[in-house]
Amino acid sequence: MQNSSIKHNLKNSQAKQNNLRKKIDPKDTAQYIADMVLELRNLAKDDDLLALRNLLELCFYEAFSTANKITLPEGEIEHLQMIHEASKAE
Repeated sequence: MQNSSIKHNLKNSQAKQNNLRKKIDPKDTAQYIADMVLELRNLAKDDDLLALRNLLELCFYEAFSTANKITLPEGEIEHLQMIHEASKAE
C-alpha cells in the first residue's frame, strides 16, 4: 500500500512541476540561465581559467540572444526593402 502511495505522490508532484513549467516563459528561463552563466564566467575570469571562461562566454551569448530574440512580423522585411528602394529612387 505504501509503495502505490509513493508512486501516486510522485505522479502528482511531476504533474504539478509540468504545469508550473508551462507557465514560465522560455525567454525568462533563457535570461535566468544567462545571468547564472555570467556569474560563473566572472568566477572563471577572476581565477584566469581561460578555456572555461571562453566556454562560459559562449553559453552566455547563446542564452542572452535567446532571451532577447526579436521576431519580425510577417512581411516586415519586404516592407523595409520597399521603403529602401523608394528612398533610392528619390
